[in-house]
Amino acid sequence: MATVSISATSRTETGKGAARKIRALGQIPAIIYRAGQPATSVVIDPNELENAFRRTANRNTLVKIGVDDKSFTCLVKKTQREPASDVLLHVDFYEVDKSEAVTVLVPVKTSGKSLGEVAGGSLRIIRRELTVSCKPSDIPEAIEVDATPLNIGDFVRVSGVKPPKGVEVVALHDFNVVTVIGKRDELEEEEVAPAAEAEADATDGE
Repeated sequence: MATVSISATSRTETGKGAARKIRALGQIPAIIYRAGQPATSVVIDPNELENAFRRTANRNTLVKIGVDDKSFTCLVKKTQREPASDVLLHVDFYEVDKSEAVTVLVPVKTSGKSLGEVAGGSLRIIRRELTVSCKPSDIPEAIEVDATPLNIGDFVRVSGVKPPKGVEVVALHDFNVVTVIGKRDELEEEEVAPAAEAEADATDGE
């Protein structure tokens, strides 16, 4: 599991006025919380955090935050950005315990060339993310689905997905994750899309 370290300073002032002062200095307010524990308000360098996530390219990267003489291992739970510029304004960090499971979304990726692709079909990922539960150190970068045995029209359902050791896929029902479609299906998709767009245009004009 990817891990990065950033530094932070504690803060006591809260509210919009205090936040504006912090941002004027090139920093942003953030909060570290954990269920049943008092929250810790901090100030961080947004560039330090953004650069760290660019390096890992993984939104589930564990962030070790040094605050004064303490250290917190966290996941980024929520971010607030300026709508027009996408500038980072505020971050909520959730402190994790290495011995306790967390629930996160993980991307799906496929491996192997399917039998259906060899026959001229196209692979389609229906669910691009899956919810998993595991200890923080076991969070996978992706859930891999072997597409090799799939023929045109076949599906891999979530019940057939094999996660890495220590990882559980959480699903309330057994939905399709990956499939292979044939050329006829592709043509139907292309025909349906313009029709849907035309219908939407007509509705907008009413």
